[in-house]
Amino acid sequence: MGDSRQRARDVRVLIGLGILFAFLLAASWERWTLPIIDHGREMNLPARIAAGDALYLDVQFLYGPFAPWFNAALYRVFGVRLGVLHAAGAVCAVLIILLIYRIARCLMGPYEAGAAAGLVLVLCALRSTANYISPYAYASLYGLLFALGSLASAVRYWDTGRIAWIALAGAAAGLSLISKWELALAALTAGAAAVALRGLEDKAFRWRDAIGFAFPAAAITVVAFGFAASRASWKTLVEENHILFSSMPPQLVYFNQQISGIGEWPHSFWYTLSGVGMLFVWAGILTMLGALPRAKSGEGGRLLRLGLRMAVAGGGAWVILRWTFGVPADATILTGMPVVLPLFVVLLAVQVYQSARSGEGIGFQRGALLMTALFAQASILRVILKVKTTGPYTPFFIPVLLVVCVWLLVVLLPAAAAVSNPELRRNVRRAATIVLAVFVAGSAISSSVRFRRHNTFEVRTDRGGFLTDPQIGEPLAAAIAYVRSNTSETDAVLSLPQATTINFLAGRRHPFREEIVHPGFLTDEEGIRRLEADPPELILVVNLLTPEFRDRAFGADYNVKLMRWIDQRYRRTARFDSEASRGAQLGDAPFFILVYEPVAKQR
Repeated sequence: MGDSRQRARDVRVLIGLGILFAFLLAASWERWTLPIIDHGREMNLPARIAAGDALYLDVQFLYGPFAPWFNAALYRVFGVRLGVLHAAGAVCAVLIILLIYRIARCLMGPYEAGAAAGLVLVLCALRSTANYISPYAYASLYGLLFALGSLASAVRYWDTGRIAWIALAGAAAGLSLISKWELALAALTAGAAAVALRGLEDKAFRWRDAIGFAFPAAAITVVAFGFAASRASWKTLVEENHILFSSMPPQLVYFNQQISGIGEWPHSFWYTLSGVGMLFVWAGILTMLGALPRAKSGEGGRLLRLGLRMAVAGGGAWVILRWTFGVPADATILTGMPVVLPLFVVLLAVQVYQSARSGEGIGFQRGALLMTALFAQASILRVILKVKTTGPYTPFFIPVLLVVCVWLLVVLLPAAAAVSNPELRRNVRRAATIVLAVFVAGSAISSSVRFRRHNTFEVRTDRGGFLTDPQIGEPLAAAIAYVRSNTSETDAVLSLPQATTINFLAGRRHPFREEIVHPGFLTDEEGIRRLEADPPELILVVNLLTPEFRDRAFGADYNVKLMRWIDQRYRRTARFDSEASRGAQLGDAPFFILVYEPVAKQR
């Protein structure tokens, strides 16, 4: 009877998540694409591969080969249209939410797991600042999906001991490795932990299971990169495509330091500590809410005072760090996890080891929690001192971390705050779950409003379209129309430094290997050599600032000599602005597009 009630609750929660997903999808319809930055590469690169270009050789790519090969295959089957990628993104979003619910359900009840999956839905899958439908990199989307599949399979192996599950975890980890290797690191960590836990429980290491996990992961990786290396040399893969973060330009090193927060040390550390303060604030508030129904009783009053002390201590720490070190005010519970999570993992690992050695047994939930926490820890290594809930990269690092945070608030907090009073424990747990559900609903409404308020300008061609911010959409649509009117389908159009959205939607060839000319990626001499050897019919230069790479603007701070060569050999024939960009120059903040044609053509 209990199992049937649990299944009924699972069904209700999944239906609720489905309704929320459908609501957000409808509210954000065709507003998912941020058309510049990396999105032009995501549209255009698979189209180039589908047309015959070789990945890594004819087209530069910084990640594993799975995403461009898979998206090129989708184009071949369903046509070269943006909607094909969006459909793939939507399917992945659904699968990711289901996997998160499955993983969280191993640790918590249906409603608490639903709250965790709901947080991933509103903070990652369909958020106005980033989403899974049109991600900055489909390599990250597919890498996350496979990594989560690996974690879910490893947890299932821990539960059943069947080698088939750990082999499936290894295969999924291999697919994640050939998508985006830093996401696969989390899957490999969790899979290794599963094998170690099973050996600890059985008091004998399972070599067969370890090989069953490692072999498919290694085989998939070797076969995929071996095939890629058969068309482009290993030197090309490593030195020109930086797939192992090797031979990186200084600007890319700077970018990674900014993303991780290491480049801002020790300021980023104080920011992370302020997140620990926010964890105590939330814990205190939830404890007080749980105590309110019995505030007049002795136990309830004690719990109320405990919650108040936690909230005051956390808030005080946050204020002191803000005033003393000037850290940003946007710290959340997640921000403090680089400090909290390692301590939690160590304490949990010690507890697991002691339980196994004593003969007590590890227990399914305890082992699954350790694997999940290790996965979360490995996931945030790339952003170790800068964990946020916003930004294009966040949705791919924090989903499992959100599961761990929910567990801390709805399981650990009630157990620690009300050790001897089951009723108060239930009250705190219920309060935490309700507050999280309210937060999910509020975030869904907020994202819907932002989607519809800011993304109002339509950009559309026969290859698909989207709604975006008018300050980007107006010049972009005008540039696409100009390219289509002034070039033929066989002409080359060079978009610099990162606007091949124009090439994709206009159906024009991009002549450079680099879909995105990041600072430091293309020398002036090499760019000039290519232009002299094969002059494009048009050159489009977009003003888009990249301070995260240290050098802010193409033509003003980097590739200045290349821009000077373009000005001398080509003539500017058009400029496309929004109301906000009129009169702006290269290096200023507003977005605009300059169009250049060869002098010989004009004559």
